[in-house]
Amino acid sequence: MHILIIGVGSIGERHLRNFLRIDGVCCSVADTNTGTLERIAAQYPVREVYADYREANFNNFDGVVVCIPANLHIPVTIELLKAGRHVLLEKPLAMNMDGVDELKRLHITGKTVLSVAYNYRSDPLYRELRDRILVGDAGSIRLINYYVGQYWPHMRKDYPPQYAQSRITGGGAIPDHLIHMINFLEWCFGPPLEVSASQWRLGLTDIATEDTANVILKFKGDIVAFLGICLFQQDNKISLQVIGEASTIQLSQEKGCLEIFNPKDNIWINGTNRVLDRDTVFMYQAKHFIECIEGKETPGCTLEEAEQTLKTMLAALKSSDSDGRFVKIKAG
Repeated sequence: MHILIIGVGSIGERHLRNFLRIDGVCCSVADTNTGTLERIAAQYPVREVYADYREANFNNFDGVVVCIPANLHIPVTIELLKAGRHVLLEKPLAMNMDGVDELKRLHITGKTVLSVAYNYRSDPLYRELRDRILVGDAGSIRLINYYVGQYWPHMRKDYPPQYAQSRITGGGAIPDHLIHMINFLEWCFGPPLEVSASQWRLGLTDIATEDTANVILKFKGDIVAFLGICLFQQDNKISLQVIGEASTIQLSQEKGCLEIFNPKDNIWINGTNRVLDRDTVFMYQAKHFIECIEGKETPGCTLEEAEQTLKTMLAALKSSDSDGRFVKIKAG
């Protein structure tokens, strides 16, 4: 199977090396940055390299992974769908709603796979968390507390990434980072009803967009989620608690698994799956995309689901750009 990866910056390179871990898969790459293209071609066994993705004959590829700035996602994906190609599209879907209806029309009328790369959906740990929520291991959920801290200059090989210099191209703590948890919670609980958000640029002076954010989501059933992120925190930290009327489920970094509280015996019980390194999660995502192409699976995150996450993200940005007031979210 031959995969074309458009854009091989940090995230595109991660997709590349993990597709190459799969037996029977070969990759070609396209990137407008000559230096990046030369380094990738020297480091990985790629079949073809293109300074412009339009130089490639799309008919030679079974699937295409789109890893370019977010404002280009929809126009490039429209080109690929018109050419009949299967697409794995990096998140977010876009930075506004322009072109979404045309994209949906092309996808509905065609026979192509279009999956949006929200990789929590390929992570066994988060899939277990969702399963436990849905079967009621914590009872009726009332509160989600999520916080992630990381030192982005050490996390990104291409730091500072060019797209992060502008909101238009996908920069900012909400569209670039917290959107993953927003999408996951929508997968669990459906579209939020309203959102309040704030963003700040506090610690990273070499990027022009926000490095810190808080988001509050309200869902049907009186469920509230508090999400926070800091991208200049020197110690990496993930804290996630899902609090229900019967119990609590939390992600334990120390144990590398989920923990489920047993209130009867006042003890924590370990879940089934372990925390995985990021590359393994991306390899699972790549395998799933290939299985979608082969007709064995359906997309992990559909276009319609990604559209809903985009609506939530845009409402959060509207809130953060004002005074943090709650903004209602249009579902569907």
